[in-house]
Amino acid sequence: MTRGHGARRASRLLIVAGVLALLVGAAHAQTSQEFQGRLSVLPIDFTTAPSMSGMGEAHATLTGATLVITGDFEGLSSPATAAHVHQAPPARRGPVALTLDVVSGRSGTLAGTFTLDAAAQDALRGGEYYVQIHTENNRGGELRGWLLPP
Repeated sequence: MTRGHGARRASRLLIVAGVLALLVGAAHAQTSQEFQGRLSVLPIDFTTAPSMSGMGEAHATLTGATLVITGDFEGLSSPATAAHVHQAPPARRGPVALTLDVVSGRSGTLAGTFTLDAAAQDALRGGEYYVQIHTENNRGGELRGWLLPP
C-alpha cells in the first residue's frame, strides 16, 4: 500500500466517523418538552358534584413526534373504568383524542405512548389536551386536568 493510499483511506474513515457523529448527535439533540396536569374533580353538572372525589397528576413528555404520558390518582368515588386524553381549550369539554391504559380501582396509574402528527403536537403545545379519568359512578368523567408546561 502506498503512502498516498493510506492517507486517502484515513481521510475517508474520518469523514465516515464525522457523518456518524453528526447523525448520533442529531438523534440525541432532539429536545423534549414537558407537560403536567393536576387531576381534580370537575363536575359536568350540579347533579354529579356530590358523587365525585379524588385527585391525581399526569406527566407528559413530547420528544419529536412521540408523546409519553404517565400519571397516578387516588380517592375516586368508585373504580376507574377508562382514562382518555381529550382535546379542547381549558375549561371546555372536547372529544377523545387518545386512549390511556388505566389500572382499574379507586387508586392507580395511567400510561400511554403515542405518535402525534403536527396538528396534534400544536394542540398539545397550545394547552388543548386534558387527561380525564372516568369511573363506574361518573361515566362522563370524575377527574380532569389540562396538560400544560410546568
